[in-house]
Amino acid sequence: MLSRSIEATRTNPYLLNDYDQTVKENGTLVHVHYQENNYHSLLSHIQNQQDQGWILFLAPPGKPNTAFLKNAGIDKSRILMIDSSKVGDHLSLLSTLLTSDNYCTVVTWVDELTTTTRLLIEANASQTNTSCFIYCKQ
Repeated sequence: MLSRSIEATRTNPYLLNDYDQTVKENGTLVHVHYQENNYHSLLSHIQNQQDQGWILFLAPPGKPNTAFLKNAGIDKSRILMIDSSKVGDHLSLLSTLLTSDNYCTVVTWVDELTTTTRLLIEANASQTNTSCFIYCKQ
């Protein structure tokens, strides 16, 4: 999962300032990506964020590579994960997690994301100022 981004960086896989960012940051808390294996903006966000709270991976397609996170300067003790087998209603749980104010960043993967659902997620994230990275197939 995240370790694949090593191949995509040009000079130093842990300093992510020299990549071509496919999704422009626009000051929003919710970042939707349609390239499931492009984790550059997520890693850059985690490395540069001021809040040292919990980072939650909700139903990732695989386990985060903790060695890669450590080499990238990300404290693995900040990482929490909810396995996809434990998730029933994915988007409902995401809304609950975003409004709980327990996490500084929530990362998840979905098959599709409607405009209505995205607006709801953005509203939930703004309530607690929680960053959300969504990797979407469609």
